[in-house]
Amino acid sequence: MLRFAGLCAALGLVAVVMALPASADDKAPSIEEIMKKLHGKAGSHKVVGKSLDAAELDWDSIAKHAKIYADLSASLEKNTPEKGDKKAWDKLSQLYAKDAKALSEAAAKKDKEAAKAVFARLKESCDACHENHR
Repeated sequence: MLRFAGLCAALGLVAVVMALPASADDKAPSIEEIMKKLHGKAGSHKVVGKSLDAAELDWDSIAKHAKIYADLSASLEKNTPEKGDKKAWDKLSQLYAKDAKALSEAAAKKDKEAAKAVFARLKESCDACHENHR
């Protein structure tokens, strides 16, 4: 009986520890932080856009910033928008993250046409999200 009680206590402790966040760094960046990093003055969106329009493509830079785009956009859904329906937010943020991932994949393959097509979709997605959630 004593072993059973010890086992239950140990399992309870494991459950509590697993429920805690691994660290403060695991917190998702805010919507504002994500947007500043992606669409700010030297944000990844601008770098990728200019790079895709260049005569000679710097695929290393495009791939680097497309990866940043994908990583940050994947965190959007973890946030709650200032206004609007959460289900609509989830749908739009998931689509945005999916396109950002596709951009990163196209950049890794050095596929200019696919990267430009996905980038165009990402640019078009801004209005719908801002109109409903900003």
